[in-house]
Parts: sequence; C-alpha cells; structure tokens
Amino acid sequence: MDGSDEDDTITALMDSAVAHCTDYTGKHFSEETAFFYLERWRPATLAFGPVRTIDSVKYFDTSGVEQTLSTSKYYHDRISGRAMRIYFHDVPDLEDYNSTPIKIECSVGETASPNIKHAVRMLVAHWYENRRAVITTTPQEMPLGVRALLNPERIIDLGQ
Repeated sequence: MDGSDEDDTITALMDSAVAHCTDYTGKHFSEETAFFYLERWRPATLAFGPVRTIDSVKYFDTSGVEQTLSTSKYYHDRISGRAMRIYFHDVPDLEDYNSTPIKIECSVGETASPNIKHAVRMLVAHWYENRRAVITTTPQEMPLGVRALLNPERIIDLGQ
C-alpha cells in the first residue's frame, strides 16, 4: 500500500468543501466568468463573485435579436468593498416576451484568504471522519469554527 488509496475521496471532499465555501460566502476562489440576468433596465447589485470587471452587457431588442449595449449606456461603482452596482441610462426597448432579456457578463473571483483555506481544511477533516449518511450517535452540525471563519468573508446583498 502506497498511501494513495484515499486520494480520490479526499479530492472529492476538497471539491465539495470549496463548493460549500463558495455557496456560503458568495465568492469564487479562482477567476471565472459569471453571468447576471435582469428582467428590465434597472440598477442592479452584482453581489456574487466578487465582480472584478464587467465584460459586456447584452440584451434582446424588440425584434428578438441579441445586441451588445454600448459601454456609454451604463456605469458602475463598488459598494461595500466587494459588490458592484450597475446603472443604466438612455437604453433601448427590450423584447416583450423574454423574462430575462439582459445578460451581464463579468469576470469574478479572488484568491482564497487564510480563513477560507482553513475552513476548507476543517470541512474536509470533518467529512472524512464522518462519512456515513446516517450517524447513530447524537447528530451534529458542521463544526462551528467553519461558520466563524466564513462569516466575515460573506458577500451579503443589501441593495436588492
């Protein structure tokens, strides 16, 4: 035995722990492309990510043809240090029967902080030791230390 018998299990646990931290905090821990969809032209908070750049704003016009909105038709600013808010002006009419005619393409992500890395390690250790779907002892929530590490990292959208 070379000690690599459980590598696949540990890799899967790490992927799950990173996904949990991403979902809980609203942050990506590597640079990725994300899309935000809007039903109408309105100020919107782009809170998941965090958003690094807005790459394009596309929309479906009244004929149902996808168009790219000129960068002169919108502006954005940072709020709360992590989220970005986008505003529109002098915009064209949208397709009537499309529930999300506006698509905002953004680059999102940041390097994981020491808190995130430690929370991932704690979750992997906890899940590795407690692999059964049902535990016959007293049920336990994930270690409270994980939540304490992740809470300061969360992006909370108060602008919607």
